[in-house]
Amino acid sequence: MNSRPLLIIVLGLLVSAANAEVTLTITTFNCEFLTRPKVHIKFGLPFNMSDASEAERDQWEEPGFRDSKFTVAAKAVAGVVAELGADVVALTEVGDETDVTELRDEIAAFGVSYPYIAVCDSSDHTTKQHVAVLSKFSLDDVHDTIPGREGYDEELDDPETEADTGISKGMSVSFTASGRTFHIYVVHLASERNGHEQDAQRIAQASIVRRSYLPRLRLGEFVMVAGDLNDHRGQPAIRRIRGRDDIDADLIQTGGVKYFDDDELDARWTYIFQGERNQIDHILLSDSIKNTCKTSKGIRAHVVAHDEPLASDHRPLIVVLRLEDSP
Repeated sequence: MNSRPLLIIVLGLLVSAANAEVTLTITTFNCEFLTRPKVHIKFGLPFNMSDASEAERDQWEEPGFRDSKFTVAAKAVAGVVAELGADVVALTEVGDETDVTELRDEIAAFGVSYPYIAVCDSSDHTTKQHVAVLSKFSLDDVHDTIPGREGYDEELDDPETEADTGISKGMSVSFTASGRTFHIYVVHLASERNGHEQDAQRIAQASIVRRSYLPRLRLGEFVMVAGDLNDHRGQPAIRRIRGRDDIDADLIQTGGVKYFDDDELDARWTYIFQGERNQIDHILLSDSIKNTCKTSKGIRAHVVAHDEPLASDHRPLIVVLRLEDSP
């Protein structure tokens, strides 16, 4: 028997195995007040129930009513998340661990399982919002806050207005996929509703995130930053959090045109603010992650439309990584 054809087949299989790739999908989604104390906002009521009508207040104070409405909202969010089918989900504007666990269970009812969850220790006592991670991979090295303070000027022309800020809704976790350990920082930065003061605060918060992950970046580890950063591509907070204004390595902006298919370029927005469509939900990656991707199109991003207004006024961003099979 001529063994040469068999040898060729075996070598071909070895080459194919060496060139195999593993797909890892990451998504971030703002769930718009999926937090039990404030879930009434999803149903058209004012931020503070004291501003609602007496009849509305009476209804929401009935035993079990708020819980039942939370479940309705959680099912709506779960349907969107389940449709994405991501491996790791970074959530913003969610409630505490009880709320996130209920959401996880509602997602499971759609046939998508996330055995591992982590929720931040939020200090935002006004909105009652948290950030969280759902994962198909075990979560390790969980830090339920991103510590640190940073100063900023509330008024650019008045140095006496100096203030400082921390990150009220942020956390970091690690997970291992395809033999590699990834570190993901999930944050929800200050909104852009109150003009310059919050713009400056948001940049200061971006500095805290940058300082937090920079030691790992310098070691060449695999770093991700995901969440609602409340600024769009190229704006100061995004530049700061990526490292575009310091001398260390930058994070990759997956919202860039090179990571989207041509027919999706006009759909890169995740939120409409004052009639303008912008991408304010981001997934930023270290260059070390890019270098593990198999081809020039090893990183692909998509903003996913949904028709479920009760789920969120945001659209989720999903990033697909095609990684080499082994380190």
